Amino acid sequence: MKTTRIGKRIGALAASLATLTLFAACAPAASLTLDVRSENSRVLIPGPGDGSIQIQVIAPDLPPARDDRPKLNLALVIDRSGSMAEARKLDFVKTAAHQLVDRMAPDDILSIVTYDDQVQALWPSQRVGRDREALHRLITGLYPGTATCLSGGLEEGFRQAKAGKRRGYLNRILLLSDGLANRGMTNRGELRERAAEMSGNGVSVSTFGVGNDFDEELMTMVAGGGGGNYRYLGDPERIVAALEGEFHSASRTAAVDVEIVIRLRRECRFGSVLGREWRRDGDGYVIRMGDLSAGERRTVFANLNVGSDRPGMREVGDVSIRYRDPATARTITGTAQAVSLELVRDERSYREGFDRSVQEKRAVAQSNVLVQDAARLVDQGRKEEAKRVLGQAAAGLAAAPPSPAVAASMEQAGEYGRSLDAMKDMNAPAARAAQKSIKYKAYEMLQQR
Repeated sequence: MKTTRIGKRIGALAASLATLTLFAACAPAASLTLDVRSENSRVLIPGPGDGSIQIQVIAPDLPPARDDRPKLNLALVIDRSGSMAEARKLDFVKTAAHQLVDRMAPDDILSIVTYDDQVQALWPSQRVGRDREALHRLITGLYPGTATCLSGGLEEGFRQAKAGKRRGYLNRILLLSDGLANRGMTNRGELRERAAEMSGNGVSVSTFGVGNDFDEELMTMVAGGGGGNYRYLGDPERIVAALEGEFHSASRTAAVDVEIVIRLRRECRFGSVLGREWRRDGDGYVIRMGDLSAGERRTVFANLNVGSDRPGMREVGDVSIRYRDPATARTITGTAQAVSLELVRDERSYREGFDRSVQEKRAVAQSNVLVQDAARLVDQGRKEEAKRVLGQAAAGLAAAPPSPAVAASMEQAGEYGRSLDAMKDMNAPAARAAQKSIKYKAYEMLQQR
């Protein structure tokens, strides 16, 4: 009888522990934090009625190593066109792929897709398991081919990632290329929209541009549409570190498909978002932020217009966030934060309304947008126009509150402007590398990576 009672107690304790373990595994991720601030809490009237708000989304930090990290479902999509043989690019990709395989847990899911003018699923989507020799042999046997059917590789990567989707898994395509998309779908806008559809189906897309001959506009647009990261790897040796960084980022994902939603009151109008795309969705304006890793902070600046000429406080609208929990796939919508601005006629009162911290950060962001614009003009052979755009960036920074970030941005824009005269042949390797580097620095600053 005593033995029976002890057995029942042990059974009850085991059941309780199992319940607690199940609850811990299914518990939702910690909530994201939303911080909304006005660049100036006041709007001067009469006047255009324009105002700017800073929106920050902050993911909670987590210990660097966790046993309960999201399980991963990765589709590694590798360009093996003929140019990948140059500078041992494909060799570095193979080294990175070997390390990626070794880092994945047995229950993680992996697929490997290669593309040149043909697309092949070398390793169809399946759990990595413990015996990985066959997988390593397959990677070792990769060899360069011919042309670049990037869209085909992306589509097959999506098919494989979709086949590997499981509850509680993070789904991501890692797309590498060193060239231009010259087979299949090649239009940048169409590829971006296709990546956005993939993201909408729960599979994000990160892109890696290798060398100095790839189309970085395409790679940034695909990553932007796909809710992932873009990385420029001018030196092929950086491929290994880049894939390691992406694995680390994915392993610490705190929120998936994060979106900022802005809703405005009647007579107030939406202007633009600095350096980011947005869309209209019913009565809201939606800014996609992609996936956020633990401890990551993303910042955007939105321009609004207050349609009134009467002094006093005016409720402009509200800002909220929505995202999916990586463990449960449940959609979470945060509490909306109201945005109000005071309309004033006194210019001195208006000048006193600036938030210097927001003013500084917005000036730096605006400068990076202008540097990107200038670099595109240089690509088109319009250097004099590019210099004028860089002058606008310098003027905006000079008007901002002084800070180390402002000074660094001024130096970057000035150095770039001074280097333009030395770029005689834009097809020279050094010029191409400089162009990609300057655009990537501006991109990273805008992404807050």
